[in-house]
Amino acid sequence: MGMIDAARKTLSIYPLVESHCRRVANLTFAVSSLLRVPNHKKITLAAYLHDLGKTAWPTELFTKYPIDSSDWALITAHPIVSVNILDEIWPKSPEYIKALVRGHHERPGGGGYPDGLMEPTLEMLIIGACDVYDAIINRREFIPGKALSPEFALSQVEQFAPAPIVDALKKVVQK
Repeated sequence: MGMIDAARKTLSIYPLVESHCRRVANLTFAVSSLLRVPNHKKITLAAYLHDLGKTAWPTELFTKYPIDSSDWALITAHPIVSVNILDEIWPKSPEYIKALVRGHHERPGGGGYPDGLMEPTLEMLIIGACDVYDAIINRREFIPGKALSPEFALSQVEQFAPAPIVDALKKVVQK
């Protein structure tokens, strides 16, 4: 079984997570292509793999609300768990891809997780922007309530992503 097939099988445990990963990968491909970022195909692969760690969550975490501090510890560890799963299904996975998977929740100034990077890479921020956008506009099984508007999603992305990423994401989603 190839790495992508293994990832799909792992993600298929939670179809809503897999569909989110697919949408984030599609957005990431479009945004990184528009920005002419080198390695946009590798960035897209990292975007597809970014939430593998959620497959290790207890099932009840997907519907639990409100969450408590122990739940938050599991949630913020999912990028690390994603890399661990990636190492299992793709032992020779490139460090570049693992860094992007691990860093998709990093934010400028150290406000992200799991490492609190002061200056996340452009590629990490592209995946993060696409992840946040998709999470807001599509109802998620572990977030109560309805999906919110694309305008609100973009306003949230604007809080951490550089203007070129926000502008590219706007162009992509307005097509």
